[in-house]
Amino acid sequence: MRSSSYASPGTVATVRTAAALSLLAAAIHLWVAPEHFEEWWGYGAFFVVLAVAQGLYALGLLRWPTRSILLLGAAGNLAVAILWLVTRTTGVPLLGPHAGKVEGVGVLDLACTLGEVGIVAGLGTLAMRGLPTERRIQIAVVLAASSLLFWHLLHLLAASSSH
Repeated sequence: MRSSSYASPGTVATVRTAAALSLLAAAIHLWVAPEHFEEWWGYGAFFVVLAVAQGLYALGLLRWPTRSILLLGAAGNLAVAILWLVTRTTGVPLLGPHAGKVEGVGVLDLACTLGEVGIVAGLGTLAMRGLPTERRIQIAVVLAASSLLFWHLLHLLAASSSH
């Protein structure tokens, strides 16, 4: 992506908002990590790793807002949002003492996931700016197909864990 395309106030605001939402998600995941460590070390470790990744991503996004970094953020946050959706509808996939069990929806985790979806929408829109229509369609199709496959895989893993 051309560096001049990042000069507009709307673009700068979107990048900064996405970085702030990523930091917020990191803080929330770090906040809830201790309770997840009490459930199982693997759940706690997942939340710590996720918090570190989202925090570092926010800093990287502000420093290097390239199309690749934008797409990385959109894809990563979409994967986390899909995982949250699966754990709330089908159950925790595969691992740990709660494998196959459906988690309840809380205010904090819902707010975090809505922020992650906001990151996906904002960064996805920016990443496709300036691309010809054909390329935007290709990216949208790949992202949609990958999302459906990831969701389906997690759904199958969660369903097999409950047996």
